[in-house]
Amino acid sequence: MADHSAKAPAFDLAGTSILKIEQKDYDEYIGTADDLIAVGLIKRDQFPPEGKWGVSYLGGERVPGRCRIDETFLRVGRRNVVDAPWFVRIGLPSAELAKRRAEANAENRIKTAERKARWAAESAAKDLKDRTEQAERAKRCLKQMPDSEREFLRESVASVRELSFEILLKRLDEEKSWHGYRFSSETKEAALMAVDAIVEALVQGDVIFDAERHAQIVAEHQAVIRAADPLFEEHLKALTRPNAAILEGEAQ
Repeated sequence: MADHSAKAPAFDLAGTSILKIEQKDYDEYIGTADDLIAVGLIKRDQFPPEGKWGVSYLGGERVPGRCRIDETFLRVGRRNVVDAPWFVRIGLPSAELAKRRAEANAENRIKTAERKARWAAESAAKDLKDRTEQAERAKRCLKQMPDSEREFLRESVASVRELSFEILLKRLDEEKSWHGYRFSSETKEAALMAVDAIVEALVQGDVIFDAERHAQIVAEHQAVIRAADPLFEEHLKALTRPNAAILEGEAQ
């Protein structure tokens, strides 16, 4: 077995198939049984018995289950790989062990910091995207808000006419393929005249304006836009169309 000294044990691996991997707590050597024995990594009687995947030693004595890892640690195990069926793990001297663990901890701290920074950046990007999308919706809402009683009335009448003509009444007198019924052309004309009566009722009716609620809605949209746009105040005038009459109540 290897002679564990103050330095990490070294073995001449030239001309062998052995692969050395430096782990945090030990050096791992992977290779065939003959090569591992030939370079002095292990003795033939230290391989695990038939039916066991691995065996551990501490201070030259076989130990069951998990054990501490120091310079007297040795573990031999089978690998489920045809061309390199064995591994040998050799413990490290305390100084080398402390050095590698410190390096591993430092690397883990760096990776953790990088991972947290990446998560923070991704979270910030998602938050900005969400706030930007919300702000765009708020801008559209502000632009769509009527800025006077006249505009509110005009938009309402247009909606009634469009809904009635294009959706409800346009094809009243056309026979439907799935049931065969239809209204007469005279009935359609009467319905269209009724729409005119509805429009007239809207035009002649009273419009109630809640200035306080209107201001609250505008403020809510502006707050959403401000959260996503540091230059919001500079662009505010382009988003709204101030109208003094709307705050005082437009004269009939």
